[in-house]
Amino acid sequence: MANVPAWVYGLLVVSIGCSSAAQIFQKLAAQDLATHRGSPMQLLLKRNILLSIFFLGTGLLLWLVVLGKLELSVAYPMLSMGYVVVMLAARWLFHETIPPRRWLGTAFIMAGISLLVGGVL
Repeated sequence: MANVPAWVYGLLVVSIGCSSAAQIFQKLAAQDLATHRGSPMQLLLKRNILLSIFFLGTGLLLWLVVLGKLELSVAYPMLSMGYVVVMLAARWLFHETIPPRRWLGTAFIMAGISLLVGGVL
């Protein structure tokens, strides 16, 4: 699929951002669950769960647009950038320790994405 418009790649990045944000809000929702004392319906209406659902849905809709314009073999490997985003967010927001081996794995993910789509962009 030659001559893919730049906005498609922009939507891909936003889709990855939405999916990553959903994971972060799911982690926050899981923390809320530990202290929740209300009904299941009250739990479902908590801010972090609602935001997670919002970002999952938005990411899905954007992903569908991207798949309509971009080859799956190009788009799908780029989703692994979400792993990197979530790992960095976990370090920054949740103060998780990221061991050197995980940083190395992240470097391999980025190198793999570069190899897979390097000639496309």
